[in-house]
Amino acid sequence: MSALLVSTLLKVALPAVVIFIVIVVSRLRRFSLTDDLRLVWPRPTIVLLWLAIWGVWMVAGELAIGLLGMEQPVRWPAYPPLIVALRILAIGLLGPVAEELVVRGLVFFRISRTKAGPWGAIVICAALWAVAHIQYDWRTIVLIFFDGLILGTARHRSRSTFVPMLMHIVANLYSILQSLGIAS
Repeated sequence: MSALLVSTLLKVALPAVVIFIVIVVSRLRRFSLTDDLRLVWPRPTIVLLWLAIWGVWMVAGELAIGLLGMEQPVRWPAYPPLIVALRILAIGLLGPVAEELVVRGLVFFRISRTKAGPWGAIVICAALWAVAHIQYDWRTIVLIFFDGLILGTARHRSRSTFVPMLMHIVANLYSILQSLGIAS
C-alpha cells in the first residue's frame, strides 16, 4: 500500500473514530443524542435560513481573506481519483461531522448547562475550536473564531447540531473546490 493511500486512509479513520467515540461516550454517560446533543433536524426553513446566513458570511470571509492577503487553500497535486474521493470524504464530510459532534454537540451541551449558559457556551466553544486550528496564522484563527460564533449561534437558535454540521460541511467542500482549482 502506498504511503499516500495510508496517510489518506488515516485522514478518513481519525474523524470516523472520533464520531464513534462521541456516540459511545454519550451512550455510556446516558446523554440523549436527540435531547442533549441535539441530533435532530429542524424545519427545512430554519436550515435554509442558516445556510443563507452562512453563505453571506462565507462571501464576506472570502473578501476579507483577499483584502488582508490571508492564506488561501493550497492547491492539491494531481492525486489519483481514489485519493481525491477519500480526501473529500475525510475533509469535506467526516471531519466537519466529528468536529461539530465534539464542539457544538458534547462541549456545547456541557458548558451550556453551567452558569455560562448557551451564550457563554457559544463563545467558549468558538475559542476552543479556533485554538484547535493552531496550524494556521493568527488572522485565520481569528476568522475561525468568528466562524465558530456563527456556528454556535446556529446550534443554539436552531436547537440542532445538524445545522452547524451542514454549514461546516458546506465551508469545507467549498475549500476543497478551491484546492482542486474548481472555485476561486
